[in-house]
Amino acid sequence: MPTFQPSPCQASPVLHVFEQEGGWHWGITISRARGTGFKVIAFSEHTFKLEDAAREDGREALARLSS
Repeated sequence: MPTFQPSPCQASPVLHVFEQEGGWHWGITISRARGTGFKVIAFSEHTFKLEDAAREDGREALARLSS
């Protein structure tokens, strides 16, 4: 199940898919309102065996954030 944090920023969220510790994960970030860098607003708690599976789950989470 993905974990979400409400964000006061009105930035466009970006999906990132990455491999870590033998599995695939996704994270969604937005640009920080002040300063530089990004803030993680959602991430996968489940480890995926395939990159495509992580990407698809991340896209679904991104769509839920946008609606």
